[in-house]
Amino acid sequence: MEPRTTPSPAAPEGTAAAAAPSPRAEAAATPWHAKPTNVVLAALETSPDGLTDAEARRRLAQNGPNELASKPPKTLGAMVREQLGDPMVLILVVAAVLSALLREWAEAGIIFAIVVVNAVIGIVQERKAQSSLEALRSLSAPTARVVRGGAEEILPARDLVLGDVVLLDDGSMVPADLRLLDSASLRAQEASLTGESVPSEKDADAAVAPGAPLGDRSTMAFATSIVTGGRGRGVVTATGMGTEVGQIAGLLEGDEELDTPLKRKLASFGKLLTIVGVAAALAVVAIGLAYGRPFVPLLLLAVSLAISVIPESLPATATIVMALGVQRMARHEALVRRLPAVETLGGATVICTDKTGTLTENRMSVVRVALGPDLDRDTAQEPAAALAAHPALFGDLAFVAALCNDASFAEGEEAPGAAGNGGAEGERGPTEGGRPPAAADGTAAPDTVIGDPTEGALLVMARDIGVDPAALRASYPRLAERPFDSDRKRMATVHERDGQVVATVKGALDGLLPRCAFVMDDDGARPITDDDRAHALEVVARLSDEALRVLAFATRALPAVPGDEEDIERELVLVGLVGMMDPPRPDVRAAVDTCRTAGVRTVMITGDHAATARAIGEELDIYRPGDLVITGEELEEMDDAALDDAVRRASVFARVSPYHKLRIVRALKHDGEVTAMTGDGVNDAPALKAADIGVAMGITGTDVAKDAADMVLLDDRFTTIVYAVREGRRVHRNIQKVVQFLVADNLAEIVVLLAAVALNWNAPLTAVMILWVNLATATLPALALGVEPASRHIMEHPPLRAGTLLEGRQARRVVFQGLFVAAFALLAFVVGREQGGDAVGRTMAFGVLAFSQVLRAVNQRSDTDPVWDREGGRNPQLAWAVAASTALMLVVLLVPPVREAFGGAAMNAWQWATVLGLAFLSLVQTEAAKAIGRWRARRGQGTAGLQG
Repeated sequence: MEPRTTPSPAAPEGTAAAAAPSPRAEAAATPWHAKPTNVVLAALETSPDGLTDAEARRRLAQNGPNELASKPPKTLGAMVREQLGDPMVLILVVAAVLSALLREWAEAGIIFAIVVVNAVIGIVQERKAQSSLEALRSLSAPTARVVRGGAEEILPARDLVLGDVVLLDDGSMVPADLRLLDSASLRAQEASLTGESVPSEKDADAAVAPGAPLGDRSTMAFATSIVTGGRGRGVVTATGMGTEVGQIAGLLEGDEELDTPLKRKLASFGKLLTIVGVAAALAVVAIGLAYGRPFVPLLLLAVSLAISVIPESLPATATIVMALGVQRMARHEALVRRLPAVETLGGATVICTDKTGTLTENRMSVVRVALGPDLDRDTAQEPAAALAAHPALFGDLAFVAALCNDASFAEGEEAPGAAGNGGAEGERGPTEGGRPPAAADGTAAPDTVIGDPTEGALLVMARDIGVDPAALRASYPRLAERPFDSDRKRMATVHERDGQVVATVKGALDGLLPRCAFVMDDDGARPITDDDRAHALEVVARLSDEALRVLAFATRALPAVPGDEEDIERELVLVGLVGMMDPPRPDVRAAVDTCRTAGVRTVMITGDHAATARAIGEELDIYRPGDLVITGEELEEMDDAALDDAVRRASVFARVSPYHKLRIVRALKHDGEVTAMTGDGVNDAPALKAADIGVAMGITGTDVAKDAADMVLLDDRFTTIVYAVREGRRVHRNIQKVVQFLVADNLAEIVVLLAAVALNWNAPLTAVMILWVNLATATLPALALGVEPASRHIMEHPPLRAGTLLEGRQARRVVFQGLFVAAFALLAFVVGREQGGDAVGRTMAFGVLAFSQVLRAVNQRSDTDPVWDREGGRNPQLAWAVAASTALMLVVLLVPPVREAFGGAAMNAWQWATVLGLAFLSLVQTEAAKAIGRWRARRGQGTAGLQG
């Protein structure tokens, strides 16, 4: 039996993907990274010349392609079941069936139509979101250089099998997990797996302990990582779900789909309405039978009551409001994959965000320069200041930095600027396929660098002062080199300059300083002193405290081109130091401050070092004095109770693993927080899935992260999250307005019917009248309220933490409004019955309910602002909705055939005046309640929740 390509996600690397072939059995307990290469080749039944084509085809047919498993797309039936599973929709279905059994075909047809419309809207939106996501998806490694039968060829990465020999070079993406057979100065960016902010050095011959952490397995190259320097050759040890990427993807399968806050609120609200509806219907039947009324009319009245309990247009209206919010967010570069996510983000209390590429610019940049004269003052300057103070010395520094460098700009790159993201650092992986991202016209995007991001930053530094690295290299070609290695911590190249052979050297100061005999200042090279060395070390210490990565640069004149074994890194002239960092995005601090004002806490969760994370957190105002910085090692020692306490005070988590991120998110949720998680790397995916809402990056995010997320940021900008929070709050507030608007009138209908039954009156409303009020005069204004502009103060209030759709204050307002409208409607019924019988009474009660609802739509725009002073902006849709609803109501009341079908009667002028006057009083009552609320707020008695 051949090796399996899809081991259990929980299996350690090297043990699960190869259980069957007997050559591997004796070494099964040893992971691939700790095995000698000859043992690996024997276990995989391959050779340095690779597999034959026939054997590769056989293994591919047996084990399947090299790609991650994906869930089958949701079927239409599953979508329909999901849409119809809502409690309120189920109540409507039951009411429609009962109406049909009682041969009330009009009521049954209208209710069924509402159910169908709601389901269709939800399904169409979900399908559109899935289609948009598919357009974003791309293969993580489309091709691979493979040796088969001793010949090199380029194959689709999905066709790789265990035992294939793969060639790696600068800029390529590793297509599968590989055990390296040989390597030459090989470095790989593994940020999407480990969160490390610098490339990992690889060495095929290194001795690695079996239990070494993922980031220390230098004999391995892992799928989705990017080669940022050197070259190598490796044999495939795992493909598809058997890779480290696949194991992380497998973690997602353990997390069930979670309800969003909106789903929980709607479910709770639906249960409450179910209880109210059943109790009210039973009360009607019981009271009616006690009065000796016939059963069938009582049953019809109970059906009418059940209909009045349910705001029929609420599910469809809530869906439409969220769908419109999704469309607005899409125009601002935020793709919502699941409809309720837009509201959920508005209720977020914590945003857990990775650092690199989300909070930072996803590129290394030189931010400090210390030249010879600066060392005397123990200082380092910004590049512009250093250039102004010492232009000649800065030119020497740029000469060394550009020549002692293996990075290059993407083809066609000319524009000045910062280093790009072709090999970026941090949690985010570099550009897919190891190639620079494309601009809109298909050319390389500006500021893209191929190679190590640190070396790319040095090229940008040189270019920014007018040095063309490509022209410089053409003028001074490389004659010899000493590649960088971790033992020397240096790199050296040899060039001819003005007839003189010179060596250019860069590296860590602790490895370079002992080999320096001179230091360069404005007057040229002079002997280096102990004070010079002390000053240089002090500068490095200060820059390191600022979380900067520091490199030193030196040069030396040589008598001739050196031989391979000649030591050229001695008697060097120290030219200067540079400090580099991945700078924060300039707009992030303002976004973080906006979130803090809105009561949303930002927590940085990164795989980078604690000092770097803390420095970035301080600069962005995420970390403040008194906050905790917790490392993965410290987190590992905490039990769940200790972590629950720590997450309340921690603003930065550093050096964490994917499992740590899951624990952090779950601890925050256990503490009652509504948690959003932003990320783009494979290591972010489990936490994205576990969070209340996961936010993935669309440009450089991995497919696994996008699949796990609820929302994808198409522009990868943190400021888009702030817009999404604002839009989510707008949607949440507007849904609350719709609920208040609809439920108040439904409550009035319940009170009217129950009061009539209790008083042994004939029904003051027919079922058709109730449906008309709930649909014709309610739906259009409700939809218009759903697009109400956001209050300009909406980001100045804490997130709503209520467990239901309505807070206590709002629920009380709804009850009072419903009781007032019910009292006015009953009064109208009594007046009309006394003047013209039950038909006139029903018509007047019907008119009061409908017109009061239309008028309340106007003052429902705000819970606090008066109807004539709305600071959030105009809402022309509401004006059109009020006009249309009024026109529809007039048709029912004024057109005789329609009026008779509804069981109504003609009204005289005095009766019309009574109806309109009572309806207007409901508007007066609501405005009076607002005025009292504002007065209490000014006196400090009711400021909570005054959000407009």
